[in-house]
Amino acid sequence: MANLNLNKVEFSNNDLNRKIKISNKLTPELAELIGIIIGDGNIYTKDRFELTIIGDITEDEEYHEKNVTKLFKKLFNINTKSEKKYFKNGTCRRIRIKSKAIISFLINIIGLKPGRKQEINIPKLIKYSKDKRIVYSFLRGLADTDFSIKFKTRYNKKNYYPIIIGNLCDKTLVLQLKEILERIGFHSHIENRTKYDKSVKKTYYSYALNIVGKENLMKWMDKIGFNNKRHLIRYSVWKTIGFCPPFTNIKRGEEIIKEHRGRIELPKRSSAGFRSTI
Repeated sequence: MANLNLNKVEFSNNDLNRKIKISNKLTPELAELIGIIIGDGNIYTKDRFELTIIGDITEDEEYHEKNVTKLFKKLFNINTKSEKKYFKNGTCRRIRIKSKAIISFLINIIGLKPGRKQEINIPKLIKYSKDKRIVYSFLRGLADTDFSIKFKTRYNKKNYYPIIIGNLCDKTLVLQLKEILERIGFHSHIENRTKYDKSVKKTYYSYALNIVGKENLMKWMDKIGFNNKRHLIRYSVWKTIGFCPPFTNIKRGEEIIKEHRGRIELPKRSSAGFRSTI
C-alpha cells in the first residue's frame, strides 16, 4: 500500500475533540471512497469545510447506510448518517461531513478539487497505481454512484444484452477512465450525447462510456463488482430469467426474483473482489 505524506492535513479543535483520524495508507477502501466522491460528492471550502454525498432518495438508501457510512467510520472514525433532503425541484438522500481535517486531506493529499465539478482528473496515486485492488476499488465506487447497468434488445425482443454505462458531463474524466479500463483489460467506447431542455432552452452535452457485452459484464463482476443494490438487483434479474426489463428498480427486481426463485440472493463480496453466488 502506498504511503501518504500527511503534512498538509489541518485539524480543527472540533476534529481533535471528535478524534478524527487520517490514515497515511492508500487502501482499497480509501480508493473506493474516492470513486464515490468523484461520482456523487461535492466539496465546499468557501465558507465551510464540508463534503456531501448525494443519492436517490429510495434506490440509494441501503447503499448509503450499509456501505458509504461504514467507509467513513472505518477510514476517519467519524459517525455519519444518510438523511432525506428536500429541495424545491425534488428530493434526494444526503450524507454530510463537516471536518477541516478530512477536507484538507482530500484536497491537499488526494488531489480532489472543491467547487464545481469540471475538468475532473483522477488522482495520480490511483490512476498510475500498480496495485489492481486500488484501481478496481476506485472503479467500483465510481460505478456504484455514477454508472448504470442496462440491457438492450438487439436480436431479441427481450432486454438481454448487457451494457455498463457511465454517462458523464466531464470529457477529461471519461477519457482517463477509458485509458484505465484498457490498461486492465476492458474494451469500451465513448458516445457523444446531446439533450435539449425546452424549459430553459439550453442544450446539454455529455459523454457516455460504454462497456458492452456479456464477457465484459462477467469480467466486471469477477474483478470489480458493485456494492450498490440498485445495480446488483438488475444483474441478478438478468442472471435469473435471462433478461432484465427496462426501468427495473430494487422493488420490482426483488419481486421478479422471488417469482422465479423463491428467494433473493445477490452477488457477495470476497476478499479478492466479487464473486457471483448465483
